[in-house]
Amino acid sequence: MSTTLIGTSGYDYPEWKGVFYPGEIKRADFLAYYATQFNALELNNTFYNMPTAERLFSFYERSDGRLQFSIKANQLLTHEVTPLWQNAAQDFKAAIKPLCEKEVLSAVLFQFPQSFHYTNENRIYLAKLIAEFEGYPVVIEFRHKEWIRNSVFEGLVQRKASVAFCDMPNLKYLPAAEVSDGQLMEKSQFIGQIAYIRLHGRNAEAWYSDDPGNNSSARYDYEYSDDEISKFVPIIHTATKEGKKVQVFFNNHPRGNGAKNAKQLQEKTKTAGI
Repeated sequence: MSTTLIGTSGYDYPEWKGVFYPGEIKRADFLAYYATQFNALELNNTFYNMPTAERLFSFYERSDGRLQFSIKANQLLTHEVTPLWQNAAQDFKAAIKPLCEKEVLSAVLFQFPQSFHYTNENRIYLAKLIAEFEGYPVVIEFRHKEWIRNSVFEGLVQRKASVAFCDMPNLKYLPAAEVSDGQLMEKSQFIGQIAYIRLHGRNAEAWYSDDPGNNSSARYDYEYSDDEISKFVPIIHTATKEGKKVQVFFNNHPRGNGAKNAKQLQEKTKTAGI
């Protein structure tokens, strides 16, 4: 049976002290502690700053080789694409090489913005991008529902790429995502060999908020209830039986909710024998 990977999106949150991290722990030791609690980590800081091989290898060392890593692609490949994007792709591949060599790279996540529409130009770019990362565990996250169509999924499967299922508010332009009675209510459920689940929370009021008092993480300020967490267990079980490589990451990081919810799911899957 495949090992289910469960973790959080990011780990370096000082506000988690006293909630997830012991109150006396030093920030430099966060990752080492995290690696004793979870088996996987989604690294998001690679989106904002192009990583280096030395930097990513340090994550492997500081986690004592205990973690599988999903690495979020740099914004130069998804949000700020220029004619020189292939240079950025080469830099990114060079950076993740140590994790590949240590066999701890579980996914390369390409999260596209809502402004990335289903156009001929964008379809061509996406195909070229996936080809550039042939042989890597590619996962695509769409933020606009225009992409949720069978022709897209068929093309991704042919190219051995997977689609992230994102649990987030049911809003006008976002891909519809809802979990009910152990079923994923989304057309894109588990396209590809990686069953990749990102839980962003369901804070609809803050998702598009332009309130100056809200920071960029306000949309993710949400704590899943025990019942909401439980509904993912049969989904994970089914995906595992189908031979999918299951990866679940909680991105509802404010106030330590992501870590708390990840621990809840971890216990529930353990009890279920997954």
